[in-house]
Amino acid sequence: MSGAGPSASVALRPWPAPQKEAIPPADLFSRVHQLTIERGHLRSITEKSLQDDIDTGKDVATDIVEGVEQSQKKDAPTRQERVQEIAQKQVEMYQALDWASFAAGNALDLVAQLLSRDPVKNLDASFSEKYKQQRVPKGSFGLDKGAPPDRSDEKEEQQRIQDTEKRRQLVARGSRMEALEWSTDSFLKAAGQLQTEVHKETTYWNEIMSISQRGWSLQRFGRESRNSPFAVRYGFAEASDHFKARGLAPLRMSKDGSIILDPTLALKPKTLRVRISDSGKVVGTSCLPTQGQTTDVAVERSIQLARDSLFEEELYHEISLETRQLLAYGVELRNSVIHLQAPGPDPNFTDRKVLIDCIARDDETLGSQDQSENWMAQNVAEALRLLLTHEHRMRLFRRSQLPSPLTKQKSARTNPPLLRTLLAAFYHLNAVDSLQAYLARVASVLNSAGLRVSLQTTRETTWVSLTNLIAESTKKDLSATDQLLEVFTKPFDGLATLSLPSNELQPEKITIATRTYIGAPTFGAEHKVTLPPSLVSVLSLSQDQKREFKFPTTEEVTSYLDWVLSLDLSHTLLTKEYGRRAVIMSKDPHISVICKEGKERVQKDVSIQLADGKLSVTVGSNIPPENVYAEQSCTWDGTKGEPALKDKLKSWVG
Repeated sequence: MSGAGPSASVALRPWPAPQKEAIPPADLFSRVHQLTIERGHLRSITEKSLQDDIDTGKDVATDIVEGVEQSQKKDAPTRQERVQEIAQKQVEMYQALDWASFAAGNALDLVAQLLSRDPVKNLDASFSEKYKQQRVPKGSFGLDKGAPPDRSDEKEEQQRIQDTEKRRQLVARGSRMEALEWSTDSFLKAAGQLQTEVHKETTYWNEIMSISQRGWSLQRFGRESRNSPFAVRYGFAEASDHFKARGLAPLRMSKDGSIILDPTLALKPKTLRVRISDSGKVVGTSCLPTQGQTTDVAVERSIQLARDSLFEEELYHEISLETRQLLAYGVELRNSVIHLQAPGPDPNFTDRKVLIDCIARDDETLGSQDQSENWMAQNVAEALRLLLTHEHRMRLFRRSQLPSPLTKQKSARTNPPLLRTLLAAFYHLNAVDSLQAYLARVASVLNSAGLRVSLQTTRETTWVSLTNLIAESTKKDLSATDQLLEVFTKPFDGLATLSLPSNELQPEKITIATRTYIGAPTFGAEHKVTLPPSLVSVLSLSQDQKREFKFPTTEEVTSYLDWVLSLDLSHTLLTKEYGRRAVIMSKDPHISVICKEGKERVQKDVSIQLADGKLSVTVGSNIPPENVYAEQSCTWDGTKGEPALKDKLKSWVG
């Protein structure tokens, strides 16, 4: 740096030091402080002054240089002098330690003596042994802070203190007033909230009590117990699993305390609609089900509508599942509408159908017209509802009985017989009414022909003695209503008896039993005809052969009855009437009668036919000598005023 020219520009910046010699930032201040002490103020330090000091040897402190020079002038001390110097320094050090210990002990004794003025404190262990030997009384020393300083502005200071105290009092008073005002507002607000909560709780519990007094089942609701502590069970306990789960709704509390039902209950309620269709034209529609006792509480009306809607939906669901098993009986499900055959006003009328669907309760098409067959549609709807209610009670009855033995096979759940029972009733009524209408025409025709016959008909044998069956039933734990409805789920049995016209003194009867069941072994209506002994002999049946004949349709049984009654009239009645003159030529219902025409013996053929509700008698013979075949006939259709059969034959045959 010293060899540089005067015009050279020099920048004073630190030379990058090695990593080991680098001064950390924490030691930089101490180094600067040391340089300030050694060199004076940093402003007088320049590069030229530092170089001049180095050249002249002034970079070392003067006192250090002087000390080194003086030490060089003196002689080195001997060993004995050094030992004496060390011993002297040691004595001085011990004296200093003794003095410090004495001063510290006195200070500790003084502090302990000052603190001993407090009788609560026990400071015996704090005094030194020498101080205890002096027996100085405790609390004999005191501490005085000294006289207060002399203040010339004492009045101003007192005035300032008073003003400060007044301001503090005003601030404290304002703070207390503000706190009291806040407390008052808080109490008023809390009172308002309490009044609101009391009103809400009163409204909520009043509606809860009203719902409970109406007979609805309430239970604790685990979830959201704060907003909805209770839930109402409006469904049926014995419903199917899907509808049983939907029958529980939480009773939530609204802002005003009234009850809010589950959102699913806000949906449009539904109902079952039954219509009667004749040749594609609707002639009858069921009406809305009754609601029972009306109430002014909106939530109770909502619960009632939800209960009725759930019941109607379950009913439609069950009969929809049942249609899959009744396809062979003409039951169809098209566009959510169930179609099934129904008996018409005339047994021969077969184009009547029952249409069942589930629609919204507020549908305008439900019961909007006054039609002639509304009674039948309403009866079908009520019958289906009664059958489902009966099924619920029977499920409860079966669960209350002793369980069956445990097996590995699970019992299959069957659909309740709703449509099957309805179809069985339709089939049975159609078959029985058709048969009874036929038998009534036959009896009327035979009576109009002068043949005395009696007819007795029963639509259902169990209905006649229903009171006795319920009274003698072994199921005493079942109500009379359930026992009555249980009859409809069993096979229907109708009975009709018709006396034979061949024997008026001791009449024999033909028995026709009609059994209807939608299932094995009948699969519908079946007629069983039981013949009396006289017809058995006419038909030449052996003793081993049965006297009972079964027919699956009404047309077959009526055709068979026409034939056997015609045989009874021809082979039994006419044989008794003409004796040996009557000759049975075949198994058909006609005979030959020998009679005299002058001196000639003539054979006349008599044929009797009962068909289509009419009795026809035909007599034919060959007239000698021309041998011309002549025929005479007469028909009875039940109208009065016609001649008797016997009189007519007597005039023809003689």
